Amino acid sequence: MPYILFAFLIFYNNLINLLPPELHAKIYVGLNLVVLFSLFILSRHYLDLQMKEIGYEKRFFIRSIILGLISSFVIISLFVGILNILPLFNIGIGPPKLEIGGLKELLYRLLIRIPIGTAYFEENLFRGICYGYLVRKYSIKKTTIITSFLFSIWHIVPALKVVNSNFQIPLSFTGILFWIGGLFGAFLAGIFFAILRDKGKNISGCILSHALINDLSLLVIYYLWK
Repeated sequence: MPYILFAFLIFYNNLINLLPPELHAKIYVGLNLVVLFSLFILSRHYLDLQMKEIGYEKRFFIRSIILGLISSFVIISLFVGILNILPLFNIGIGPPKLEIGGLKELLYRLLIRIPIGTAYFEENLFRGICYGYLVRKYSIKKTTIITSFLFSIWHIVPALKVVNSNFQIPLSFTGILFWIGGLFGAFLAGIFFAILRDKGKNISGCILSHALINDLSLLVIYYLWK
């Protein structure tokens, strides 16, 4: 079971992102929830993971949520700051190409696709099941590094799509640097969420923070990018 889990974390997201965009958009949330439910059942049965180990410690729920809220606005503030200083280094990035049909689709992404299909799904996988299993065998520090490394690998193809399709940066030397930077960013995000999981003693703050950061980033790009 552990080997199946790790192989899944390496290949699933990269393969599904190679699907045609229309098909990917239709099956994304539903498929992710089915996969998560299946892995949850398997981890409970074969790994004997308890709800507390997965990150659902009820008495720390409020603490985790508060930490998640605070951290979200710190991260999004840094994101906006980076966007503002890029021109100072003569880094020209065209307005992001976002395949959003209108307000209805934007709301769907903000309220369903990102919070449920991405944040809930990924946090339960990485800071829930994977973290809960690894921390039995390794220290919190090693568990944080391993889960963050896997989280970075998880984003190989998505990061490439963000650079090449969304930000329309050709895969030249600059584009590859941005892609590598995106993977490193995913690694740092993994560390951030793992620390939040450890300090909050609950996974709920990780889910909330992940959803808010992605939602706010989308809104910043959609409405404020000039």
